[in-house]
Amino acid sequence: MCRISQASRPSVPSRALVFVLVLGVGSCDSDGGLDPSSPVRFPLDSWSMSQDFGVWNDYFEGYHLAEDARASGGTRVYALADGVVGGIFAAPEVQGYGAVMMIEHEIGGEFVTSLYGHVSARRGFQVSVGEAVSKGQLVAYIADDDEDGGPWPPHLHFGIRRGGYDIDAQICGLWLYVGYTQTCGGVTHEQYRSFWYDPSDFIRSHGG
Repeated sequence: MCRISQASRPSVPSRALVFVLVLGVGSCDSDGGLDPSSPVRFPLDSWSMSQDFGVWNDYFEGYHLAEDARASGGTRVYALADGVVGGIFAAPEVQGYGAVMMIEHEIGGEFVTSLYGHVSARRGFQVSVGEAVSKGQLVAYIADDDEDGGPWPPHLHFGIRRGGYDIDAQICGLWLYVGYTQTCGGVTHEQYRSFWYDPSDFIRSHGG
């Protein structure tokens, strides 16, 4: 089981040190909270959050669309559930993630897309676009500090978006897989946030 507690620290005036604001703290046991009968699991063996889902981030001026989990460079990243790899992108094709992977799943009769951000292109992706994967399969490694896309320490940005993988769909002129909400005519931050699940809540609701 995963034990999540909430804690906060004052924000740091320097906008470069955006990762220092700790908005959620949690931990999982060594098997990633895995119940063998569950169709889902946490993507790391240990789950210690540094930024929770849905919190407002002043630096990025949006709600966080994932959970950030502390992990050192080279930490193994596992698939949330059975699925198919939809997309893998690396810098400079994407900005701010370093490299990012998306996997489409059908869980409980619903299609969702899991996102794994700040993974390492240098260490090599363990799966390819279009490949079927199994729950708990090794898919990537956490990026080292010099390749994770920004002035933050190594970590996993893990999100679960409602719906199947669709790189062509856009909101506010941007792809759907950004890390923070956007706002534009007819779309509020709250509406943008509603396109995503709280990852820990989603995993727990499916027995993980």
